[in-house]
Order: sequence, then C-alpha cells, then structure tokens
Amino acid sequence: MKPQAKSYLITVFMGALLLAGCATGPAGKQAQASASNRVLAAYEVPDLLAQAAPAVSQSLDKNLPDDVSDTDRQRLRDVVFDAYDPQALQADVAENLREQAGTDGREAALVAAAEALDTPLATKMIGLESTTGEANFAQNFKAFVDQPATDRRKARLRQIDSLAQDMQIIELQTGFNVTLLEAMIRARNAASGPQHQVDAPRIEQMVAKTRGNIEGKLEQRVPLMLLYVYRDVSNAELESYVQLQSRPELVWTNQALKKSIIDALSDAGERVASNFQNAS
Repeated sequence: MKPQAKSYLITVFMGALLLAGCATGPAGKQAQASASNRVLAAYEVPDLLAQAAPAVSQSLDKNLPDDVSDTDRQRLRDVVFDAYDPQALQADVAENLREQAGTDGREAALVAAAEALDTPLATKMIGLESTTGEANFAQNFKAFVDQPATDRRKARLRQIDSLAQDMQIIELQTGFNVTLLEAMIRARNAASGPQHQVDAPRIEQMVAKTRGNIEGKLEQRVPLMLLYVYRDVSNAELESYVQLQSRPELVWTNQALKKSIIDALSDAGERVASNFQNAS
C-alpha cells in the first residue's frame, strides 16, 4: 500500500492575491477550474492517484481467501481499476478542491496558490522532491543520514520540520495508505464467503494500528528525506521556501488538497465493493 515517494507530498505557495478577486461569475469559475488543475499538476497528484488501483489490486491478490474463484478475482480486479481510474480521480479531486474553496470562501487563496507554483523557487523545490524515486536513492540517503549531525544540519532540520507540517506530507501519505487499506478490506469482504469476513470493529482496529505505524515511520523519515533532497539548496533559498509554505493561503491549500485527495479515494473505495456486488 505504500505509494512511491514522488514530488508532492504535499507542497504549495503564494501569488497575485489582488488579481485573484472573489472569483465570481463565469470568469471566476474558469479561474477556479484552472487553478485547481494547475495545483494538481504542479504536485504530480495525477501520478500519486495512478498508484491507487495497482496498490489495492496487488494487496487484494495477496489477501483474498484461496476459495475465491479466478473469475471473481479477475472481476474484482476490473472493478478496482475502474473505480480508481486516474483521470476520474483527478477530476474528483479538482472538483473537491474547488468546492472547498467556495465553501470556505478561499477562492482567492486557491488562485494565488496556483500562480505561485509558476515561480522558479517553487518549481525548483518541488522538482528536487522527485529525486526520492531515483535509482540508488536509498543507498545515498543512508550514507547522508549516517554523517555527523552538524549545527547547520540541526538548524535546517528544524526548518524542514516546520515545512513538512505546513505541506501536510505526513498527513497525506498516512491518509493515502489507510484509505486504500480500508478499501482493500471491504473489497475482500465483498468477494469472500461469510467465514472469511472481517467485521467493522476489526476493520477499525486494523486501520487505527496501521495509521499509528505509518505516522510513526513517516515522522522519523520524512524530515530526513527532505533534508537530503534539499542538501545543496542554499540557506537563503530554504528559508524563503519555508516562509512561502507558512503563509495562511498556502497552509489552507495544503490542507484542502489533502482532504480532497482522501475524500476522492474514499469514494472510489466505496464504489469497489458496491460495484462488485451489483455485478454478481
């Protein structure tokens, strides 16, 4: 269930707030649609969403009871990939984000966030995060972490702790994993006989335990991973980026984007079980 680490998770911004206005009328709707899609594209959210179907399907293959027929396994596989269609998920996330902006009265913040993603600093920092998916990353990362903790490293790590919190990285990665886990269990129930069912209390227990385990691991690793990928960034650039991410409109966008992604994945998970049962 663990998604491949990529540039996201989660990063956002500031921009031409005065130009954003209140986003009303046809032009405002167009600006909101553009802003939400640009935010998703900048953080490679489509890449993250594309990992959902394979993650759930592979987990199901390992956890389905042996007496589930090959026909039902294939049918469940098809239902999973249909429910987690990346383009449909992307559209759902973008719509969720726009709706949250309207509900919270933060249309201007959303447009400002999208504008800020075009800045060289944001582009550079987000791009550096994608190096976590490169070959030999684990080996190089370990060698870096094993180096003595200098005063400079300690100071930068404190900045990065704040940055990770504003970016909602740990919260999103945790939510991504536990949402897919819960969907997998419910899909397994839909395809399994009564003797293999996992009841609601047990599902809650499993999800809670997994959430705690993932949060604990990410709290230890995420700041160090960001410290590594930003190792060649100057102190001035890092400070500027930390300040950028801490602005209220950016913090709101991060939180809203995280919620939009989790809600879309949760809805898709519910469709898996219901669509499988309806097709039976």
